[in-house]
Formats: sequence, C-alpha cells, structure tokens
Amino acid sequence: MKATEQLKKEHGAVKLMLRILDRICRRLEAGEEADPDHLDELVEFFRVFVDKCHHAKEENMLFVAMKESVDPSDGDRIGALIKDHVSGRNYIRGLSQAIVDYRAGNPSAAARIIQNARHYITLLIQHIDIEDNVLYPIADQRLSDEKQRELFKDFDRLEGEEIGNGRHEEFHRSIDRLKGIYLP
Repeated sequence: MKATEQLKKEHGAVKLMLRILDRICRRLEAGEEADPDHLDELVEFFRVFVDKCHHAKEENMLFVAMKESVDPSDGDRIGALIKDHVSGRNYIRGLSQAIVDYRAGNPSAAARIIQNARHYITLLIQHIDIEDNVLYPIADQRLSDEKQRELFKDFDRLEGEEIGNGRHEEFHRSIDRLKGIYLP
C-alpha cells in the first residue's frame, strides 16, 4: 500500500466523524440536547487521530518528502494545508471549551459548539478534497515507490509512538458505535 493510500483511507474515517458531528449540530439547532460524552469522544478523535496522528504523518513526513520534489509552479499548497491544520486546532480548542461550558449549563455554549463545529467541518471537507484530489496525486507522481514504502513504514512507527498500539482500533470501535447512534 502506498503511503498516500493510507492517508486517503484515514480521510474516510474523518469524514464519517464529521458527518456525526454535523448530526449533533442539527440536533442542537433543533433545540434538542446533545450528549456531552459523545462530544468529548469526537474531540478526542479529532485531537488524537486527526491531529496528533494523521496530520503529523503529513506535516512531519509526507510534506517533508514532497518539499524535496515540489515544482515551484505548484505554489505553496503545502503551506496552505499546514495553515488549515492550525485553523483546525483552533476550532477544536474552541469546541472543547464550549463543551465544558455546555456541561456547566452555560446558555450560550450550544451556539458556540455549533459555530466551532460548523467551521471545522467546512474546513476539513475542503481540506480533504484538496489533499485527495490534488496533493496526493502529485505525491504519487513525484515520489518513488521506494519512498512511498519508506513513508508507509514511518507512518506505522509514528502511529505506535504517538497514539499507542491498539489505539487506532479503539477509535474505529468508537466510530462504529457513534455511527450506529447518529447515522443509523
């Protein structure tokens, strides 16, 4: 498997969790209650699986490998994608604080959950589209099969070191459980 294929596969899980987050936002917009434990679970997924693992694979490995082969006419796609990662971290920080306030009964917290979540969803959907349809195909053209295999091994090593063995599977169980609740 190519390193870029693994990243695309991870995008599938991310998009599913974004759909679940969107469903929770719809419930809040309809005046319904949200389960703060489910919101915390989503934030944990976005902080650990998405940022600490997936984005680290991109920023620390794939983007570094690509910078060695980037054609100047490509512009600064990588820089723009890194800025997206930073913006995403800020939205997740805001979402996390809003969840704390929601648990405490703050009346404005639901609106802040929705606002941060909607911005995050929009950002990541666009971001994933650019990576899947522009950046990864460029990487597939420019990176040798040997470099792709090296990155794939490095991705597995990073995953074990950064999030721990078995954690990936835990996240997938969480995805399946939340999917059953929110996307039956």
